[in-house]
Amino acid sequence: MPQLFISTQQEYNDALKQKLNLGNELVITNNPDFIVVKTDVTVGKNGRCKTADNAEITVTVRENGIAGAQGKTTINGYDNANILAQGNCKINLYDNSFANVREHCHITLKGKTRVSADGNCTVHAYDEAEVSASGSSKVYTYQKSTARGTDTTALSGSGDSTLHGQKNCAIKAKDNCVVYASDNCTVQAADNCMVVAGNNTKIAAQGDCLIMTKDNPHITLHDKCEHINLEQVNDKNIMGTLKQMAQTKAVIDKPYIAIQALKENIPPQRKESVNRRLNTMGLKDQIATKNYLYSLIEAEPAQSAQIEAARKAGYVQGVCECVAVVGNEHNMGTKLLAEMKVNKGMAQKFAKPETFKELEQGIFKQTQQQTQTQGVKR
Repeated sequence: MPQLFISTQQEYNDALKQKLNLGNELVITNNPDFIVVKTDVTVGKNGRCKTADNAEITVTVRENGIAGAQGKTTINGYDNANILAQGNCKINLYDNSFANVREHCHITLKGKTRVSADGNCTVHAYDEAEVSASGSSKVYTYQKSTARGTDTTALSGSGDSTLHGQKNCAIKAKDNCVVYASDNCTVQAADNCMVVAGNNTKIAAQGDCLIMTKDNPHITLHDKCEHINLEQVNDKNIMGTLKQMAQTKAVIDKPYIAIQALKENIPPQRKESVNRRLNTMGLKDQIATKNYLYSLIEAEPAQSAQIEAARKAGYVQGVCECVAVVGNEHNMGTKLLAEMKVNKGMAQKFAKPETFKELEQGIFKQTQQQTQTQGVKR
């Protein structure tokens, strides 16, 4: 369809009088003032438009265009479009577009889009979209999207989405969601979710979920879920805490996120000592953390010898990497090896060659020298 470019209200009005909208795509660009529209239009570069009251039309916004709408307008936003809407609008956002909406709007987000919604809106967020919602809105998240809800907003998540709820927010999560809840929220979690909660939160979980709390909320757990009371975690029992966390698939699927959540939510009076101990373990990224936590899981008797050997190799490698990190602190390194029951022979057999070489020139050499010195003294 041929495009007809419009930059003023008068040009738009004239186009309608001549019925040019019937055979052309009206494209609004480079207008400093908002043009009021009542037909289907496209808003392009530096364009601005707003719909007439309750107009049932479709507005497509591209590049850095801006559109304001109310009533039953349908808006499709692309690129870096900016949308303002209220009423019963239907809004579809793509790419990096953004919308600020309220009052019963229906929004679908894809790509890296963002929306702020208030007042009984319904939002479906996919990909890496972000939602901030309040006022009894309902938000459904999928894939890697993120939603923040407050007051009586309802959040429902699946996939690898992340949900933040506060002030009486109701949250339902499944699959591999990460949930942060506070201020009297209600949480229902299933199938490998991780929940960080506090402040009178009510939690019901099933599957392989991990629940971390700061206070003593009402918790109902089923299946293989685990509960970590953050008020009781300290630098002395952190190894037991990690072993407990490693039992859940919620943590094995997203280990680095779990460790960061743990570090960030330890009570202030113990945070420094616990985090210092965690830092010595070499949990610096997703792979290192996964290897370390996976090494803490006890092998099932029914596993084949091949799987057992692979697991043992991962276990030993994880321990050796941690010892290598604290290689200049001989006492701590020796203690870690003793606690994890790893000796030089196991390190040589199962650890990566470069890791073993570092230990051989470091802690194992120091240990050998100390043993020789003690033998001479005798």
